[in-house]
Amino acid sequence: MAEIEANAKPSVDDPWEDLVISILSVNQYPLDVTYGSIKGLREQGLVRPEELRRLDQGEIVEHLKSAGCDRGPFMTNLFALRLASLGVLIGSKGLDACTKIIAGRDTKAIEDLLLPVNGIGPKVMANFYLLREIPTK
Repeated sequence: MAEIEANAKPSVDDPWEDLVISILSVNQYPLDVTYGSIKGLREQGLVRPEELRRLDQGEIVEHLKSAGCDRGPFMTNLFALRLASLGVLIGSKGLDACTKIIAGRDTKAIEDLLLPVNGIGPKVMANFYLLREIPTK
């Protein structure tokens, strides 16, 4: 992990936080910059899977803005859609099952679970593996 990224990552070992940060750290937005908003993301409940499951896209937009993650109307709405899609996954697969997979180190199981989610692709997966210190091929 790059030194600046390692220093930006809090000591909390929470795969949901790592996943949300990974989703928000795309389009030339580095992990350490996104981690600058972790306190606000926590306060707004956006790193808690049960909240993502409950909130709709519009509510997530408002929570992102309140958390300090306002990247303009288009991008903030796009991120809200992606987080809402993650919430749908949690609702359909179950929180315990999802947590077990993303907290593990089986990259195939993680990708099988997450890649079908709208907005989760190779960059999000690379970010997530970096934050979780999971070696990739």
